[in-house]
Amino acid sequence: MKQLIRLCLYLALLPFSVFSAACVLKVQVSEFPPYSYQEHGQWQGSRVVLSERLAQKLNCDIQYIDVPWARALLLLRSGDLDLMFNLTPTPQRREYIWFSRPHHMEKLAFATTLRQTEWQQVKRVNTLRQFPGVIALTEGAFMGSAMEKLLTEATFQRKIIAVAERRVKNELLLRGRAQGLVEDYDYLRFAIANFPAYQDVVITPLILSATPVYLGISRNSPIMQLENDIKKALQELDAAGLWFSEGT
Repeated sequence: MKQLIRLCLYLALLPFSVFSAACVLKVQVSEFPPYSYQEHGQWQGSRVVLSERLAQKLNCDIQYIDVPWARALLLLRSGDLDLMFNLTPTPQRREYIWFSRPHHMEKLAFATTLRQTEWQQVKRVNTLRQFPGVIALTEGAFMGSAMEKLLTEATFQRKIIAVAERRVKNELLLRGRAQGLVEDYDYLRFAIANFPAYQDVVITPLILSATPVYLGISRNSPIMQLENDIKKALQELDAAGLWFSEGT
């Protein structure tokens, strides 16, 4: 009996980090290179690397969950997903998401399949009022104040197809149902360099927004019990130059 009591006292005095070895980080991923993508059945990409760095610091395992963006936010709210990357903090999201320091400077670019030089070299948002085609974009995404203002104009709205899933959005362009696209700059560079279907897509000089994006962790997740450990781990990774990236 005395031995059992001593064992219980010993376990109670152990630091919390000893028990964190059994923790599992449930991380959102999708086919979104160069951030996350599958290769030979394994998830790869810069966000996968960041996940592994954080998990190693916390002595946790990782479970990658392939789920679309909008669905992932719902899972974060319920606590069924622990974390996801490339998030912009908003007052509404802060109610159920804890945000880290920025991990990336995200740039949203305008791309087109039109061959006219004037559209391949477009530089001003307001010029899109005269765009002779349809523009596909992600519903709810922040694309800079100038574009947000333009989207309030009824005549411009008729040029827009807004969808919740980015894969569907890109398919609209690749299948010719849209001639313009608002998409992540690094993704477009990767896709044009690696995917034959994107060979007719041109990234224009028009950058709609360049904003820092963050790691978000569900406030309803058991992982938040490790909040102090998470903050310390992120500080160490940042100090070592292993967290923030300016992008391409």
